Amino acid sequence: MNRRTTWALVSLALLLGGWLVMTERRDEVRVAGTDGSVRFRRLDPREVVSVEILRSNVAIRLERTNSAWFLRAPIHYPVQSTGVERLLEVLGGLVPRSHLSGAEVNAQRGALAAFGLERPDVLTIRTREGMNILRLGGRTPLGSQVYFQQVGQDGVFTADASLLEALPASPEDWRDRRLFDADSLAFDRVEVLGDTEFEAALTTNGTWSLIRPLVARANDDQIRRLLTDAADTRVLAFISDTLTVSADDHGLNQPTAQMVLKWGGQEVLRLQFGRESTNSHGQIAVRRSDFGNVVRITNSILESLKRPLAAYRDRRLMPSIAGLQRLEVKAGGDSFTLEKQGTNWWVVAPRRFPADGSWVRETFQRFMRLRIEDFLDDLGTDPARYGLAPPAREYAFHVGGSNTAPVLLTRLSLGAPLGDGRRLSVRRSDEPGIYGIAAGDLQTLPVSASQFRDWNLNPSNIVQIEIRQQGRVRVLKRNAVGRWEGVAAAQGVLADPAIDEGLHRIGLAPIGRFPVPNEAALKQFAFDQLDHAVTLTQAEGGNFRTLQLRFGGRNAVNQFVWAAFDSGEPAILTQFPLGLYQEYIGPWFSAPPTTPNERQP
Repeated sequence: MNRRTTWALVSLALLLGGWLVMTERRDEVRVAGTDGSVRFRRLDPREVVSVEILRSNVAIRLERTNSAWFLRAPIHYPVQSTGVERLLEVLGGLVPRSHLSGAEVNAQRGALAAFGLERPDVLTIRTREGMNILRLGGRTPLGSQVYFQQVGQDGVFTADASLLEALPASPEDWRDRRLFDADSLAFDRVEVLGDTEFEAALTTNGTWSLIRPLVARANDDQIRRLLTDAADTRVLAFISDTLTVSADDHGLNQPTAQMVLKWGGQEVLRLQFGRESTNSHGQIAVRRSDFGNVVRITNSILESLKRPLAAYRDRRLMPSIAGLQRLEVKAGGDSFTLEKQGTNWWVVAPRRFPADGSWVRETFQRFMRLRIEDFLDDLGTDPARYGLAPPAREYAFHVGGSNTAPVLLTRLSLGAPLGDGRRLSVRRSDEPGIYGIAAGDLQTLPVSASQFRDWNLNPSNIVQIEIRQQGRVRVLKRNAVGRWEGVAAAQGVLADPAIDEGLHRIGLAPIGRFPVPNEAALKQFAFDQLDHAVTLTQAEGGNFRTLQLRFGGRNAVNQFVWAAFDSGEPAILTQFPLGLYQEYIGPWFSAPPTTPNERQP
């Protein structure tokens, strides 16, 4: 044998010896006794595959299935894992305090009986590598420890009495008290039978949809809440674990309600809810089809099972319009198209101009906030009855990617107000039903392209202000050095910063985006009588753009203003803050004439 081989064998022996030492430290401990120390084999809870407990002639056997525990004897039933895990935690930390040899045990009167080990509880733990059997006796005189034996080892050990406390008194202690485990049960359909009947199925995007008695969008939150409430309902008592129990005794021959869980068309679990118990007020019996047992629960779940079908329907008219690229609007005789180009929105028909992106987003949010008040006609066979042939308004929503042409998502048709005047009929082109929404929601929806115009008011680019009131005209012009010419205050020259601040405030003024009325409608606000307007000329590159503000009658808080762009085309009717007018715009005109820029008609 050469020197290199000798060193290799020595190294291998050292490694093997070190592994044995580490293994012994991990799996065994030394326990002190009067005749010296003895070895005690410890348990790794992670390796446990089954646990058997024999107590007072009752055998309890549990098995680990994947990551869950299941009761196999004396009945077949799911286990509430916390109790098993607690026992394994105690066993994993079990270290005997002391050891009595076999001779010392036999020397006691009654031998094993003196330690409560004549008829012990037996705990059998199977791991992937073998079996560990513990025979559990009585408590020590002070009560804080327990006597036990490890099969295969001589004598009796003592350990902390928490081991006894971790054992179940009966199989009932560890049975799963949930009505069913929704997390481990595979199902994609739920059916409710009784006063209310419907069936819902999971869609490909993971949400629930109604498939019976009609195909319709479901209220996903309500379906999930129903399933969660049912699954989390606590079992108060296990009435019977066999089918021999009389169904008549618990009202299960004609159940009050039923819930059926399915995978595809195959039934996975059926829950039958009986009548209220005569001996237990507010409690009902439930039969599970998978184990055939009958349990008692509170009757609170019946309230959800008996809710009308409408409670489980989606009342959002437009749940989502993500990826929207185009909106086509027809309102009366007017129509326009809003389109996203790049990252910006434009009105592209009947005229092209930039749209206010923030207002476009707010408009879409308003559509998504529309709520269905009533399900008027699920078949939609008579649209004329609801003023939908033809509709009063239409909104066509088109979606698409950055490189694909927009395709129609749905067309929203609005009909006539219903008899009470509080509701309005509406229909989606991709759904057969006709719905009712609050008539007031109509006022929040756009009817003209001008409502989307981008103000785009840059105060620093304003080069001229023209004020007209009762035939009098004053013009303020910004000169080459940026100073304003053509205005003076009553007590002297009106400072340029005051004019610039007024323009800045106008740019920040809130925009109401109300539909533009015709000239006849504007008379109620005295626009024609006041004849009061401010026209702002804004330089945009080499071009000039004008924005006209026409002021109307005053209400208690604000003054009304009609804004028009470019060639006098009406844009929006909104409210202008009265304080802003009084502080900034009023002085532009009320100052005494001091320059030739003010003229009389």
